[in-house]
Amino acid sequence: MLLGAILIIGIATAGVAELWTTQIKRDKEEELLFRLGEIRRAIVRYRADHNRLPKELKDLLDDRTQLQTRRYLRRLYPDPMTGKVDWSLKLVVDRAGVVSGIEDVHSTSAGKPLKSLPGKNAASSTYKDW
Repeated sequence: MLLGAILIIGIATAGVAELWTTQIKRDKEEELLFRLGEIRRAIVRYRADHNRLPKELKDLLDDRTQLQTRRYLRRLYPDPMTGKVDWSLKLVVDRAGVVSGIEDVHSTSAGKPLKSLPGKNAASSTYKDW
């Protein structure tokens, strides 16, 4: 009877552990979408104010080019999937090969998400595609 109880507890614990890891992954995905949205909105606001794209992400933190200091981002957010500030930057390059600025950011994680975004191919979607 004791072995049966231990077996049941083990199976229940395994099920709870799987649910827990799925919930953690869902939370990280929501945080990734939030952080990508914040960085993308900051790039749009920077472009509207300066009529050009930021050269690097640090330009979004503390802009002292105008009379009043502007902060488009509070801080450089780390990628929740990797835990590092290692975003994949989509740069705009002109014909001469000169970088004009950052147009978009993506995660560097190649993991497969639980959630599929509207308009994306769910079978080939990774966090890099977000």
